[in-house]
Amino acid sequence: MAHDTSLTDTASDPDSPDGDHFSYAEWVTGAGSILETSIDTAYWPDDVAAGLQISALKILDVILADLGKPAATISLLLCGDQQMQQLNALHRGVNKPTNVLSFSAFDIADGLPPQLTPQDLPEMLGDIAIAAETVNREAADLQLPVADHLIHLFVHGVLHLFGYDHIDDAMAEIMEAQEIRFLAEIGVANPYQESQTEICN
Repeated sequence: MAHDTSLTDTASDPDSPDGDHFSYAEWVTGAGSILETSIDTAYWPDDVAAGLQISALKILDVILADLGKPAATISLLLCGDQQMQQLNALHRGVNKPTNVLSFSAFDIADGLPPQLTPQDLPEMLGDIAIAAETVNREAADLQLPVADHLIHLFVHGVLHLFGYDHIDDAMAEIMEAQEIRFLAEIGVANPYQESQTEICN
């Protein structure tokens, strides 16, 4: 999340995490895709981040293969609610934290999914941010394992990068069906089965 920088800007940039409590790593999938991760360790315990690493690397390869896309890079920010609220206010005009935000590196012109050839697809797909406290709160409210809710949000974020959306019922139905199918590939139950999960609210 380091796209909104300026040499003359002295204000703190919510897109650019800093401080001693951030860790940075490249997670590489079996097929060669990369998740460039920035993790706020004040909110994300090592075991939770490590669990996400395993499931995210596996499911990213599944999604890209299913959509017929080549290996690619995604920037993943695991932050707290305060930074997420800043991002949400800056980019969406909504002054509250949310669970996941996605910022595609390319413009979506047509349909779901975008009709791109592998040659058209940029190496950097875009950015995903996920907020720790919101994830934990929602998982408790929904009576879901935190790890399951977290990987659901990651899948949701990745699909947004490919142009999937939920701005109306028909689009939401398509996106949810994809989420359910991909999550099943790694043994995660249908997150919509028991109760309606609100994503990107």
